[in-house]
Amino acid sequence: MMSLWDTAGGQTVTVTTLDAGLDQAVSSRLREMGLENGLPVLCLRRGPFNGALVVAIADCVYSLEQKIASKIRVKPL
Repeated sequence: MMSLWDTAGGQTVTVTTLDAGLDQAVSSRLREMGLENGLPVLCLRRGPFNGALVVAIADCVYSLEQKIASKIRVKPL
């Protein structure tokens, strides 16, 4: 299983799980953003020098730092 951080720009993936080690507040916020099991996420781009990962969920665009994106398990769509 790969993490959201491992996705390439332009790749669409499906969320499978959020790591149990995530802080409860962070986990809740991710779910509010739409990072739920089975929902597609489009990786738009990465910031330079391991900068934020920019993703599209439904009609919203978010940026996630590596520390969080690496704890979101996904599978290719």
